[in-house]
Amino acid sequence: MEESRIKYLEVVASEIRKDIVKMVGVARSGPLDLPLALSDLVVYLYWEELVVLPAHSSREDRDRLLVGVEDAAPAVYAVLAARGFFDREELWHYRRLGAMLQSTPDYKRTPGIDAPCLNSGEIAIASSLAQAVRKIDSKPRVFCLALLSECSENNFIDEVKRSASQNLSNLYLLLLCDARAEDFSETIVKRSNELKAEGWNVFTADGKDFVSMENVFASAEQNSERPVALFMLLYTAKGFSFIDAVQSKNPGSMSMGDMDQALEELEGNINDQQ
Repeated sequence: MEESRIKYLEVVASEIRKDIVKMVGVARSGPLDLPLALSDLVVYLYWEELVVLPAHSSREDRDRLLVGVEDAAPAVYAVLAARGFFDREELWHYRRLGAMLQSTPDYKRTPGIDAPCLNSGEIAIASSLAQAVRKIDSKPRVFCLALLSECSENNFIDEVKRSASQNLSNLYLLLLCDARAEDFSETIVKRSNELKAEGWNVFTADGKDFVSMENVFASAEQNSERPVALFMLLYTAKGFSFIDAVQSKNPGSMSMGDMDQALEELEGNINDQQ
């Protein structure tokens, strides 16, 4: 990836983080830590990886991203708006009664949201969808966001086995890993071995490094005979002093003063990159 492209994606991701903070600030509540950590990954997916046409968001031959993590919603909403799936003004109505963008993504009302958000049950939807769309000539892919902590649940393991048995090579499971956790390396090794034993191709990428993500997705494409599991390392709260300040006051809420402080800090980060 060229340096100019990396710089462009970094600026896009910085703007997405500002929109996430504004969304949560205007709503006075909502998750911040995970959406901010996830922003680089989602930007990479929608600008570099996914085959999507925002003006024709229901085309059968498109790639799909299933959001199996409720707290990821603000990051996904901000990116969908930036890519033109819906008007950016919708972001400022996040979590408002009757608004299109609720805490849990509503696939019936929100362009770009392709399925209900069922947390650990999302892989079941993803595998069924991957099976259905692989009959299409363009062979669209289905990407599914899930938390690493959910890998041990019985329904998750059952779907892992089923997906491998049906050779769903168009299924990409993106497992979000908190790289700050003390035992994250051990957990990744354990889960990675389990997935490999069931017949999955397994990779690990830095979810804040666009080159790392590009290299891993390229490797996954070259080994596409089996379903793919990508362990995405996220650095929650890293580099954002306002996160600790907000969480220490009242976790899950944000005042206008907190929002102004956060935006000022983020604006400084953008200027440093330019």
